[in-house]
Amino acid sequence: MSEPESPVLRLIPYLAAITVTVFATLSVVGTGESNLLVTLVVAAVGYFGIYFIVKLIIHALVTRIGSDHHDDHD
Repeated sequence: MSEPESPVLRLIPYLAAITVTVFATLSVVGTGESNLLVTLVVAAVGYFGIYFIVKLIIHALVTRIGSDHHDDHD
């Protein structure tokens, strides 16, 4: 999967992953029954899951928009 050209599009997956990780970790810690291992697993799964999902969505959008622009110029 190639990287998008825009620096903003490259930054969005990181920001989304960090945001989800913070909120997921806070929700697990807020229950009062979590231990360190559970908290770390939730944080890691949340970060990498959201990072790759958002990256896939951005790649699909950039590919679809990029192919539409090439068809208009032909």
